[in-house]
Amino acid sequence: MAVVDACDEWSPLREVVVGTAYGAMFPDEDRRMIEATMPREHWDEFRPGHPFPVWITEAAEQELQAVAELLESMGCRVHRPKRVPWEGLGGYCATMPRDSLVVMGDRIIEAPMAWRSRQHELLAYWPLIQQWRQAGARWLPADVDLGMELLDAGPREPGPRWVIGEGRPAWDAADFLRLGPRTVVGQLSHVTNRSGIDHLRARLGPDIQVHLLQPDDPHAMHIDATLCPLREGLALYNPDRITPDTMRGTPLDGWELVPAPRPEPNAGPPPRYMTSAWLSINLLVVDDQHVLVEAQDEKLQTLLTSLGFTPLPSPFRNVQALGGSFHCATLDIRRDRRTWTT
Repeated sequence: MAVVDACDEWSPLREVVVGTAYGAMFPDEDRRMIEATMPREHWDEFRPGHPFPVWITEAAEQELQAVAELLESMGCRVHRPKRVPWEGLGGYCATMPRDSLVVMGDRIIEAPMAWRSRQHELLAYWPLIQQWRQAGARWLPADVDLGMELLDAGPREPGPRWVIGEGRPAWDAADFLRLGPRTVVGQLSHVTNRSGIDHLRARLGPDIQVHLLQPDDPHAMHIDATLCPLREGLALYNPDRITPDTMRGTPLDGWELVPAPRPEPNAGPPPRYMTSAWLSINLLVVDDQHVLVEAQDEKLQTLLTSLGFTPLPSPFRNVQALGGSFHCATLDIRRDRRTWTT
């Protein structure tokens, strides 16, 4: 049995990393990046040396620990990242392992992330990566000069004016979803450029196809609040950003595509500093019956039940305040092997 082996978003989960909220700092990024991707009412929070409120990070850590314990009770082996002093590194956090790492088959691939504040995140996962490498997993580092400028250099993709150019390859792992051992779907965004797509394709090799979707989202940054595969042939989608028509001619053509219920506006606290309410569909599929969903998202729980799933309601609002939800805050290391039809 391979120690690292995951090729889709829905096969039964056996081993997973659950992030930590320890020491989370607001990302210190160029104002142009913040204005392109973050909610306007929170722009001024993104400044050097500014930690998230302690009451949020402490509550978020409790929520993450509860999810780790729930997954362990369901037979999953759970890992947690190393605690890193992000303030001294100008960094962000290790709450969202899905943003910086991709697992495809027996490969762990590091994303050459666009944000300067995220370029040290590997420190939190490196002890685990060393462990998996020693057990036979393949490690593919980014191998990109992360110091090269992105905002002011290189040509830009036509269409939406992404804030990054093509000064170097850049992509975030959360801009991609796996639909089987030979199929990945993703998007261009404010953190993923065309040369980044080429970089990922080279890492995956010729046997795996990367297909680009084109959501209608001028603030695009991560696709897992736009599309959520639940099992082979079935996915939830965000009707504000994408439609079944826009998925024709893609690997999702022929799937049952279900619009997600419109989420309730965040009444807070805590604030959603970094995301829209559509973070509601950032779900973790545990197996063909169980899906982790935020405890207050009752409409979504009802929909999942109607689709044959058993929702696992878990409080996660404080984790969401840090910029992600169940899919972002986990990295599936091993899922059961199965036979794919695509």
